This record gives sequence, C-alpha cells and structure tokens, in this order.
Amino acid sequence: MAGGSVSSEVEAVRRHAADLAARLSPAARRSATIAQERAILRMLGVDGLDRAGRPLAASMAERYCSPDRSRLARGVILPFAVALLEYDLPARDLGLEVASGAIDLGLEAELLERPERLAAAEAHASKLLAAALARFDDNKTAARDMRDVLGLADEPWLGVALRADEVGPAAEETKALIGEGADVVQVRVPASWEFAEARRNAGLETPGLFESEGPRVKVGRESGGHRPGGHVRGRRHKSGGPVAIPQRFEGDLVPAGSQRGLELLRKAADEAAAERGCYAGLMTVTSAFAAPEQAVVAAFERIDYVEADPIREIVEDNVDPERALADHAFAHRLQVRAGCRLVMGPGPLALGADVASGIPSDAATRAGRALALQALGVELALADGLTADRLLLGALPDWVAEDGDARAILVQAWLRRLVFPNHSLIVSEPISSGRPRGRTSALVTALSGAAASLVVRDAAEGNVAESSAELDAAAGAALALRAALSDGAIHGDAAELAMRTLAAANAALERFAGEGWGSVLGPAGRGDEAERFGGSAVVERATGPGSGARVIGALT
Repeated sequence: MAGGSVSSEVEAVRRHAADLAARLSPAARRSATIAQERAILRMLGVDGLDRAGRPLAASMAERYCSPDRSRLARGVILPFAVALLEYDLPARDLGLEVASGAIDLGLEAELLERPERLAAAEAHASKLLAAALARFDDNKTAARDMRDVLGLADEPWLGVALRADEVGPAAEETKALIGEGADVVQVRVPASWEFAEARRNAGLETPGLFESEGPRVKVGRESGGHRPGGHVRGRRHKSGGPVAIPQRFEGDLVPAGSQRGLELLRKAADEAAAERGCYAGLMTVTSAFAAPEQAVVAAFERIDYVEADPIREIVEDNVDPERALADHAFAHRLQVRAGCRLVMGPGPLALGADVASGIPSDAATRAGRALALQALGVELALADGLTADRLLLGALPDWVAEDGDARAILVQAWLRRLVFPNHSLIVSEPISSGRPRGRTSALVTALSGAAASLVVRDAAEGNVAESSAELDAAAGAALALRAALSDGAIHGDAAELAMRTLAAANAALERFAGEGWGSVLGPAGRGDEAERFGGSAVVERATGPGSGARVIGALT
C-alpha cells in the first residue's frame, strides 16, 4: 500500500470529523436537558428513590421542568437552592417533599424575583456545587494514590463483564473475579427511567432494565467457575470470603449498577485488589439519557471507566441527535473534572440510509461509516475538553468480530491504531451465552492489528484464570506478529480493504457535512426517524436573571 495515500486519507478522516465537531459542539454546550437537571440535583445531594420507588432526582426534575420548557431552560438549581434556605431541610428530605407535591418549586422560584433572595440562592447553590466538586477531587486523588501504592498490572488488562445484577451477589462476584486475575470489572447500569418510559410509550421493550423479581446469579462453581483461590498470572490468591453487606442494603433488591450498588462494589473491588497487591478498576456501561448522571456517580463512587457514546445512542437507540449531544457535552464537562476515563465504542452499524434507499451497502462501506462516526464522537469529546489520554476507544466493531473474518478483524484494528495514534484502544468481545468458536484466534488477530490497553471478555464459560492465561498468550503472539511486520503496513487484499474503508469513511463525513444526520439515519419522517426519543426535553439554556447558567458555569 502506498504510504502517502493512506496517510492523506487518515488525515482527511480526522480533519472532516473535527470540522463537523466544531459545528455541532457549541449548540450542544449551550443546551439544557432534563438529564442534566437530574445530574445537578444528584450533585446537590438528591439521591435514592422517592416514595413510589422511582429515582428521586428524576421525579423532582420532571415535576418541576416538564410542565414548562422555560423552566428547563432556566434550570432547577436556583429554585431548589432558595427552597433549601426557606425550609431548612437536608437536600434529600426536601427532594422527597417536592416529588410528592407537598412543596411546589414553581412557587419557590417566584422568590428569585427579589434581588436579595436571588443572590442568597446563587451563593448557596455555588457552595453546594463546590462541595460536590471537592468530593470529585478527593476521589480523584484517592484513585491516583491507590494506583501508585498498589501498582497496575501489565497491559493489556483483562476486563470481565459482571454477570450478577443485584448488589449482594455482584459484590461477591467482584471479589472473586479480581481475585482470579481480572484487572477491570465491567458493570452494566440499569436503563434510565426516562429511556425505559420512552420505549414503553412506543410499545418497545427496554434492554438493561433491572428486574427485581428476576433470577439471581450465584457465585461459585454453579455460576461458571468464579471460584476463589484460582491462579492469578503466575501466583496463588486466597479470597477474603463473603462480602459484608451494610445494614441499609439488607432486604433491598439494589441493582449492582445503581449508585448505592456501585458504592459497595467499589469497596469490594478495593478489598480484593489490596489482597492481590494490584489496583483493580470498575467500568460502568450506561444507557441512553444516563450520561450526565453517570458522570456524577462515577465521580462520587470512584469509577475508573465510563462507557458512554452519544453517536451509538443516536444510531442504535433512536435518540434525538440534539438531545444526545447535549447530554454528553455536559457529561464530558464533569468527566474532565472527575478524572475517570471515557470509553467510546468502535462506531455503530449505521444502516438507516441503506434502508431508506433500499440498496444495501457492502462491508467496506459499513465499516467506513462506523469509523467515520467513531471519529466524530472522538472529536466531539476532545472539543468538550477531554484529552486523548482520557479516551479509550473501541478497536473492533461487534459485527466484524462476530463474522470472524480474520482479514477484516486485522484491518479494522490496524486502521484505528492509524487514525487514533494518541488514544488507548479496547477490544470488547461480543458477550454470548456460549464460548464462540475461534474466540482466541480472533483476539490474536485483533491485537496483531493494534495493541490494546484493555480486553473485556465474558467469563460465563471457563473461569477468569483461563481467560487471563489466554490473554497473556494472545498478547504475546500478537506482539511477535506485529514485530514481523517491520514496516508497520499491511499488504495485498488487506491493504485494498483498508483503503476502501478509509474512502468510505471520508465519503460518509463529506455527505454528513452537506446533508446532516439524515445522511446516516435516513430522511426525516421515515420510519423511526419521525419519532426520535428525547427531543422534547432539550432547550437552549437561558442566561438571564433567575437562570442557573452562571452557577453551573463553575462545572467547566
């Protein structure tokens, strides 16, 4: 392959994506959404559930903002702050009264028309946000200190997807996974209430919704071999035994991915990591409309990685583009301060335009679109202030891994190393109920295309020690193969596929620049595009008297 042509195509992908991000980012940063208001309430101390069992921050935000879009534009922070001063209640207690309708924040907001009350509310809100940011900073320092003391395992790190979805079994499973060699435990956060309700109203089921009456996952031999005492990269480890559940968790069916659940999982992970003598990370996987709140939770509960991708939400979850970009722009602001790393996928499978035209695209075109959309997501995050070292990027689209085509796997990983040279990569294997054939050979091929910092595997089949040994062997084989490619290039059919993919990526970005989201999703008004989720809960944030914009500005 001619090096000059490759480099020019790669440069064009990043340039086109950066130009698009520069157009989209300013509006996203100026926007207010209901999810942002939920996140702000969490920062003020409104957590837990209301008396009906719904997330309290969600109930509060909906009760105040939903009747009037101008309220959403001004934000809930100042009415809530003036009510805190008026009633002298803790934030959560006041939240319960607001959610039940006993206190009307709309009436409290009228007090903000008096200059002295407005000044007092702004000062109190600023004080509460400063306290939340101090908690962010304390946890960031604690994470850094623990990594310095315990040290990190050699890359690539082994990540394992948590199977248990309720906090008690999940805490025990977390300790067992880390004890057997997992470096990162991946936790799926239950689908947000807003997303679940939007899908329910559309007659759709919601993946990832926590079901309290669902079956429990036992830890041990019956759950697929997560047994304490396994081999950990050349040494033996003894688990610390059952995890003590604090009294306030007993009797509750608490989701492992909830804020309360993550608090306990962080403790369990720290205990197991200290016994093993190596720092262990936690990763949350968020649903649509959850990015702002999960950024707060990650900062409060010392979560190391947050997987959240606005482009995936738009393409795969049918979320309104303006809403998704506004949610994630706000989340990025919090993540800049919190110190956690953002995980973004390898680009979604975007078929909307194909469906609209009735003409299916070929594999290179689909892969090129995914690469283009991944590049757009990366440039949006960079425009919001995140740095390259804080972005961990997917190296391999799921459908490419599932197809098992070695050439395609190699090319897609190689391209991402070329397009994103300053970013760490992650290989996330498709989670399945059984052990897929060719799993290890596909991993070797992917790692030969690009070195990854993290590989997330499903330990449902075989134990973690086996996955750790497989990963070590795969990484060693891939390193030898990369060394054999002395010029760092690929040749033959693989080179042709890479060039076609890059050309398709640039064509997709150029078309996007001219036609907007319709070039990816299909023309507006066709199919699901006519009823995208979340568009009614995003507005331009007001900046005049009574708006919380000036106070929220401290989050940047």
